[in-house]
Amino acid sequence: MVKSKSSVKSKKKSVLNRTIDFFVNSSYRAYLVGGYVRDATLGLSPVDIDVMVEGDAVKAAKEMNAKLKGKLYVYKSFGTASIIIKDERIDLATARKEKYPSPAKLPRVSPSTISDDLNRRDFTINAMAISISKENFGEIFDPFNGLEDIKKGLIRVLHKNSFIDDPTRIFRALRYKNRFNFKLEKRTKTLINEAVEKRLIKHLTGQRILNEIKLIFEEPQYHAIVKDLSDMGIFRMRKKELEQLPLFGSYRMYFYLANLNLQGLPLTAEESKIIKEMKSMKNILPKLEKASRKSSLYRILSPLSEGVIRLIPSIRPGLKNKVSTFFRLKRIKPFITGKDLKRLKFKPGKRFKTLLDKMWELQLDGRFRTKKEAEKYLKTLKK
Repeated sequence: MVKSKSSVKSKKKSVLNRTIDFFVNSSYRAYLVGGYVRDATLGLSPVDIDVMVEGDAVKAAKEMNAKLKGKLYVYKSFGTASIIIKDERIDLATARKEKYPSPAKLPRVSPSTISDDLNRRDFTINAMAISISKENFGEIFDPFNGLEDIKKGLIRVLHKNSFIDDPTRIFRALRYKNRFNFKLEKRTKTLINEAVEKRLIKHLTGQRILNEIKLIFEEPQYHAIVKDLSDMGIFRMRKKELEQLPLFGSYRMYFYLANLNLQGLPLTAEESKIIKEMKSMKNILPKLEKASRKSSLYRILSPLSEGVIRLIPSIRPGLKNKVSTFFRLKRIKPFITGKDLKRLKFKPGKRFKTLLDKMWELQLDGRFRTKKEAEKYLKTLKK
C-alpha cells in the first residue's frame, strides 16, 4: 500500500479541523476517504467530509457530536451516521468489506480494515484515504495509484468483476469521466462494453436505475453523459432527440425518460403524467401548427401541464404566439356555467358537459361577446 504525507488542507477548515481534533484526541483509527480526498486532490472544494472509521462509526459519531453540537442522523443497520452543522455535513462510516451474492444485487457487508474498505471501492480515484489519527496523522493510503490516475486524467476500475457485481458503476464511470473531463482507461472501457453486451443493467431494480438517471441530470455535463450512454449502447437515443434535450430545461429528465421507454421505474403520478405528455408531443405539435381556431388551440393544450406547455416555444419557436394566446384564453371566464343551465331549465345530465363545452368553444371563437348573447343562443337550443 502506497503511503505518503498530506497537509490535509480544505476550504471547510472550521468543521474539518474540529473533526480532525476529535479523532486526533481519541483512540479511533479514522481516515478522510473517497470523494473528499479525490476532490481535495483535484483542487476542488469537497461538498461533504467523508470519514471512515476502523471500528464503530456510529459510536464515534455520537461521541463526536456531543462536542460539535450538530444534528446527528444514525443509520445503525448500515454502520453509518451523519452530522449536519449549519450547511456542512460530515458522513461517518465503519470500515467494511463486501461480498456480492450475484450480479447487480446489493452486497453483504461486514466490518473490516482500511485495506478491505479501499479494496471494495469502484475506481482508483475514489480508493484513497488520509489518516486523521494521532499515530500516523497525514499519511496517504493509495493502494491502487489513484493519485497517478488523477494526474493522467483516467477513470480506472479496481477489479475485473466490478461492473458485473454492480452495474451502477457504469453510470458512475461516465459521470466522473465528464465531470472531471477525464478519459476511461482502456481496460475499464473494455469491461464496461462486456457488461453492456451481457445486458447486466437489466438486472438492476427500477429504483436503482432511476436513482442513477436523476444523478446524471444533476451534473452540469449531463448532455455529454447521456451521449456517452447512447454511444455505448446502454440507453440509445436518436440524434434529433439528443440535440433537443437541452431545450427542455428543468423537464429534460422527463423528455429523456419519454424517449427511453424504460419499464418498472418507481415514478410518482405527477412524473408519469409529465412523461406521458412528453410522449404525446409528437402528435400534438403538428395538430397545434394546423389549429386555426382559438377553440381548437384550447382543446389541444388544456389537458397538458403548464410547465410542459411553456416548453413548446423552445422546441418549435413558430408556435410561440399560439402558446401566448392559450394562456390569455385561460384567463377568460366562461359566460355560461352549470348554474346558468339550471336557471334556464336545462335538465342535469350528460348533456350538461356537452353544452358547457360547446358554449365555451363558441365563446372562444367569438360567436358571442356578452353573457346576454350567450343566453340568447342557449334558448334557441331548447326549441
